[in-house]
Amino acid sequence: MKKFTLSVIISIASLSGINAQVYKWWAGGRTTFWTGDAGDTFLFAPEVGYQLTPKLTIATSLGIQANNFKNGRDIYGLTINPYMRYILFKQGLLLGFVDGGVDFGLGDIIGFQVGFKPGVALLLTDRFTVATQFGFFGFNDGKDIGVRRHGFGYDLSGYCSTIAFFFSF
Repeated sequence: MKKFTLSVIISIASLSGINAQVYKWWAGGRTTFWTGDAGDTFLFAPEVGYQLTPKLTIATSLGIQANNFKNGRDIYGLTINPYMRYILFKQGLLLGFVDGGVDFGLGDIIGFQVGFKPGVALLLTDRFTVATQFGFFGFNDGKDIGVRRHGFGYDLSGYCSTIAFFFSF
C-alpha cells in the first residue's frame, strides 16, 4: 500500500510540474501619455486573455481615454475590444499573430471598427512577453478620432502601431 501511495503522489507531482509550465491565462495591456502643442492624450487599457489551443487565444481589453486639447475641447471615453488571436508562426522566441475583433468606443469617442490587426511578439521569458501590432485591415464606422473615415480598407500608418506587455499565469 505504501508503494502504491508513493507512486500516486509522484505521478500527481510530476503532472502538476508539467501543468505549471503551461500558462493558459495572461494579463497585460497598453498605456499612452502624449503631450504636445495641441494638448494632452492619455490612454490606459488593461487586457486579459485565455489560451484555448496552442494557436488560438481569446481576450478582451477595456480602456479609459482622455484627450485634453488646448483649444478647450476635451474628449473622454471608454474603449472595449474583444478579440481572437491566431498564432501564425513561432520561431524560437519570435511569435507572429493576427488579432481579429471589434473595437467599441463609448462616451465622446463613440463608434466601432471590425477587422484584423497583425503583429509580432517577443517571448522574453516563459511568463513575460512584449508584443507590437502594426496596421488595421477592416471596416470603420467613421466616428473614430484619427485618420480613418467611414468605409473599408487598410491603414498601415503609425497611428495603428502599438506596443504591449503581457504576463502569463
